Amino acid sequence: MGTNWFVDFLREDVYDEDGILITQAPRVYEKVSKLETVRLKTQLYLQQHNIDRPNYRMDLVFFDDALEHLIRISRMIGCPRGNSLLVGVGGSGKRSLTKLAAYIGRQRVFELQITKMYNYNR
Repeated sequence: MGTNWFVDFLREDVYDEDGILITQAPRVYEKVSKLETVRLKTQLYLQQHNIDRPNYRMDLVFFDDALEHLIRISRMIGCPRGNSLLVGVGGSGKRSLTKLAAYIGRQRVFELQITKMYNYNR
């Protein structure tokens, strides 16, 4: 028996003939038995992200582990008040996958800038 994944970003938005959004796709979790289905859909989202945000262009390779992490991140931040702490070595794609998951979920990304100058304002 194979592995199944559940994602809520497989359905398409509805646009009119001028390319104006009519209705957003419903966020319904659907079972996916082939990770290739998720890979193709996320590649489309990545292409659209790079068109919409050319200054924040990302070039990602969606190997199986990366897709599984993207699915988990998408589920966590898609919950009401959802959040996550991603821990790992730098350069492993945590930030990029999170930004793509936020884009897929139509969410804003807010990042704290870590400095040595934290203090109390009195």
